[in-house]
Amino acid sequence: MATPSLAQVQLDADQSRLVGRPGLLERKWRRMARSPFAFLRGASPLWAEAVRREARRLQGLPGRAWLVGDLHLENVGLFRAARGVTFHVNDFDETFEGPCAFDVVRLLTSTLLARDELKVSGVQVLALAHAMLDGYVAGARGRAVGVPAFVQQLVAQVNALPPEAVLKKKLDDTGALVRTPEKTPPAPAQVVKLVPAALALWRAGLPVKRRPPPAALEVLDVTRRLAGTGSLGVERLLVLTRGEGAPWLLEVKEVRGAAMVKSQPSAETLVAVMERALPRPPACFGASRLGRRPVIVTRLGPKEDKLGVDELPPEALEPYLRFVGSLVGEVHRRTGAPQPWRREHRARALDAAQHLAGLHQTAFLQFCDVVFDRFGAR
Repeated sequence: MATPSLAQVQLDADQSRLVGRPGLLERKWRRMARSPFAFLRGASPLWAEAVRREARRLQGLPGRAWLVGDLHLENVGLFRAARGVTFHVNDFDETFEGPCAFDVVRLLTSTLLARDELKVSGVQVLALAHAMLDGYVAGARGRAVGVPAFVQQLVAQVNALPPEAVLKKKLDDTGALVRTPEKTPPAPAQVVKLVPAALALWRAGLPVKRRPPPAALEVLDVTRRLAGTGSLGVERLLVLTRGEGAPWLLEVKEVRGAAMVKSQPSAETLVAVMERALPRPPACFGASRLGRRPVIVTRLGPKEDKLGVDELPPEALEPYLRFVGSLVGEVHRRTGAPQPWRREHRARALDAAQHLAGLHQTAFLQFCDVVFDRFGAR
């Protein structure tokens, strides 16, 4: 039997995950067809298969840790910690224990593939990749890397927002969650029925001092939440509860597990890794089950977003990439045993990223052929 192309690996994985949901499949594929970087964001199965086929390129690169797994330039952003808003890696949905090079090379590859979005030349994007590597080495060694001024300003602005800001665009005039086909369609009744038990289990697993009172978790409304690219197809809910003084918004998100390993998805493992990896983990963040599905539950704060590459100030690209690299190094230092990266290690990692970026470019165009044949050019 012929080995399937990388594009076919991704097409098969998406069709399997989104069987019976053709509208969502079209949405995901059209988003992935926007650019090679957007394609990488939604193509974890392809990445895992590419790394398996090119395993020799990562062999001998130092260190092991609990990995982010689905790392790319937009896998960092703001989230609500116990005290205020913080900025760090914010998506560990595909975490697993493995070689540090897996995360490093994936982040480098995403940087190279985002050249158009970053609006830089080929020479400039390589300089940004080197800055990211500099930051990674510093973070893995526990050395501080300066936080770019625009990130500090963004954190300060969001910290200054009143608590009710999180509800501003989420509720309609009746106090119910806004429903839109693009972002918050209705949730199936059989799923909504499972939410109260999921929240009760989540509350029971939180440390006693962080447990909300039971009355705060009275469910007022539920919608589905469609966000991201790679996560389209997993169950993801936006839940409005009674709260304390004002309603709360909670997200209930299915844990899908890592494409790279064939272990059962575990919400408890994901939470434990984030608690260990992040100096300030998300507030009220815990594991639960939605029926048979493992899920994580998070209380949302104002502007809980990833920072888009098209939002980055051009003059801050180099310090920002160095800073992001340092955050990944910090994650590896806190969750494993990263080892020193010498010059030859850095050169090999960048060479691997260039090769994998080329494979993704080819797979992207093959993927777009299928999208065009299936859905047309609009």
